[in-house]
Amino acid sequence: MTKYPLVSVIMPVYNAGKYLESSIESILNQTFRNYEFIIINDGSTDNSLDIISHYKSIDNRIKVINQKNKGLIYSLNQAIKISKGDYLARMDSDDISYSSRFQKQLNLMISKDSDVCGCHYYIIDEFNEKIDFVLTPLKDQNLIFYLISSVPVPHGGAMIRKSFLTDNKILYGMNDINHAEDKAFWCEIYEAGGKFTNVDEVLFEYRTYAQSLSYRNKKRISSDVKKIRKIFIQNNKAQINKTIDLILQRKTVTLNNREKEYFLDIALSKNFIKVKNLLPLVFSNPRYSIISIFKKIK
Repeated sequence: MTKYPLVSVIMPVYNAGKYLESSIESILNQTFRNYEFIIINDGSTDNSLDIISHYKSIDNRIKVINQKNKGLIYSLNQAIKISKGDYLARMDSDDISYSSRFQKQLNLMISKDSDVCGCHYYIIDEFNEKIDFVLTPLKDQNLIFYLISSVPVPHGGAMIRKSFLTDNKILYGMNDINHAEDKAFWCEIYEAGGKFTNVDEVLFEYRTYAQSLSYRNKKRISSDVKKIRKIFIQNNKAQINKTIDLILQRKTVTLNNREKEYFLDIALSKNFIKVKNLLPLVFSNPRYSIISIFKKIK
């Protein structure tokens, strides 16, 4: 009989009562069953703890940390320290994981010997309506575009090899990044030599709404992102230029629309202006009007 590795699911919770039941149930309904479910109640003042306690009473895989409010980064690091799994599966208290998420991510990570695994995902609103669709990178050479302009995997929908974090002493909140903790985390892993993969399926739904933590902190997150981007470009400029050169040598460019958007973001940066040589090929659709854009910025 095959022995499956243990997965530690990490879910921080703060006043998430409105969506918490559906998020917890999406984890309890996973087809992969060998996991512990660590829920950190970070000083919630709503009914979140009552909901968590109910589910703990019916599923002994749930472990609860009930603490005074100490913030997301402290909660995540605390959960990592006490986790017993070979892999960490992140989950946020207002998002939804599809039932096959853990099994498919784990299968891919084992087959590819990767350190981080995500998936494509929908963005949903407070009424569960799908408002956007996000493709994640499937090719290594396109990963760096996401690390500069966005994130390569959905934070709440990621699976991570725990030994990679412990071996490289990586935690959340390094380099004084307190709000864009996910982007900083992925950059730390990348620079430590971590290998990223994504399941070529939608396995996750990320919720956004006016009361969410990311929405309320968007100005601080934006400030952190600018800081992270500057440091990442400085640290990885040689690799970024190497990636650009490899793409310039190809006769065809295989980028999806979101990757083209990120590529344009890099092209418009003064650091990588030579990318403009590729733009007519990447943006073959006349509606982008790339040539006219560069005439204006020269």
